[in-house]
Amino acid sequence: MLSLLLPFQLLALVAASSIPQSGPQYVFSNPPVEDNDYHIPTVHESTVMARRIMRLSTIGTLVTSFPEHSSNSEELGTLENRPKEVEGSPIGLMEYYSDCEPDTGNPTVLAINIATPYRNFNDGSDISLGIRWWPKTTNHYFSSSEDIPTPHTPAALPRFSLHGRLEPISKTDLARHLVPACFLKAHPDSILWQPGNDIHTSQYMRLVVEHIYWFGGFGDRARIGWLPVEEWRNVTMEELEAIRLPGEEKKKEGGKWWRDWL
Repeated sequence: MLSLLLPFQLLALVAASSIPQSGPQYVFSNPPVEDNDYHIPTVHESTVMARRIMRLSTIGTLVTSFPEHSSNSEELGTLENRPKEVEGSPIGLMEYYSDCEPDTGNPTVLAINIATPYRNFNDGSDISLGIRWWPKTTNHYFSSSEDIPTPHTPAALPRFSLHGRLEPISKTDLARHLVPACFLKAHPDSILWQPGNDIHTSQYMRLVVEHIYWFGGFGDRARIGWLPVEEWRNVTMEELEAIRLPGEEKKKEGGKWWRDWL
């Protein structure tokens, strides 16, 4: 019977066997403290992890909703042949960002004014940025390494959503934080749509973080829930440099390792 299984079915069996058996009902939620066989990271530890992920990932999903009633949106909707039925529905699109103002924890985006997320926001939509962690050092799902939590799948690795508002970055702050250089270091190809380009009007904006929803991984060993914005804003650069995420090279001297919090 086993020999008749297709390769992807075998992969599914391996994945299922790797799921924590101590509390499968807690895969998507946290167990009571007395039922927990692992050290679930604290709120502060989870916040530090999220801030490090934001610093390293640089690509997220910007989520907005199409406006329901707006003369401007109706005109643009006609030009792009937008179905009327999508009014009020959300849309998530890949977006570049960079951590150019680490003292605040507000990510930087290079907004092309005609792009859908920014049009929606200007028409009154809420906005959020979804970010996930996936190690750049590997492209496979499973690992026998003791330094990487098992199973090493996207579902077991952390992701989070930042909710807030967009605001333009002033010329003073652009210079003070060296924002263009910071953004171009993370995204060299963005040179094509820097402010002043001949094709689209663009501007640097910050997503002012007001709420953070954290999904650290499987719930029997990772924190799941909302993180206080005060914790988010008060993470220090020393803390960001003191930890390593799954798949990162371990720091040779000192510092906390991801497994220290599991």
